[in-house]
Amino acid sequence: MKRLLGFCLLLAGCASTPPTPVPAPVASPELTWQSRQVQLSAVQTWELSGRVSVSNEDEAWQLNVIWHQQADNYEIRLTGPFGMGTVRLQGSEDGAFLYDSDGHTYYAQEPDSLLLEHTGVFMPITSLYYWIRGLPDPATGDIQISQLDAWGRLVHLRQDGWSVDLKRYIRVDKLQLPDKLFMRNDQGIEVRVVVDKWKIKAGTRE
Repeated sequence: MKRLLGFCLLLAGCASTPPTPVPAPVASPELTWQSRQVQLSAVQTWELSGRVSVSNEDEAWQLNVIWHQQADNYEIRLTGPFGMGTVRLQGSEDGAFLYDSDGHTYYAQEPDSLLLEHTGVFMPITSLYYWIRGLPDPATGDIQISQLDAWGRLVHLRQDGWSVDLKRYIRVDKLQLPDKLFMRNDQGIEVRVVVDKWKIKAGTRE
């Protein structure tokens, strides 16, 4: 009887919890998207932490990620089954350095091939700098497909051989930023990113 009473009280408590309000769809998703691009492009300095899974036809990796970005400078820490512990990518427009847990340092002009060469893991880091904010990569210039939701947010993108699905958004300060992205390229590589924590820091342009 006590268990039944407790269960009933639990149900009553759940029933009294108000649902999270969902904002109404905007009148013009296209116009909202135009203003969103300006706001998101101004996000230049951030810190995020989360999880990444990368897979191809033969292998799969589960990684933890911490990404610090300040203007053109970034530091990305990836922890996972590399056989090398934590890998740190640090770079800017001038190039990228990779530091492994054995104290080795490697350099390349761009981080994508650098990470692949020394860990076997491929991630589109250069474009992910934009996709992670819910923006297309302006450097590739070949947006084949883009799709907006009823709130003027980018939810699907086909670009540079990648199909990008922005599965979920969360509110961060006054912005809505993606926290769940699924990506797949024409070679069958799948990358999934789940952001556990977003933080926009001072230095972001208004």
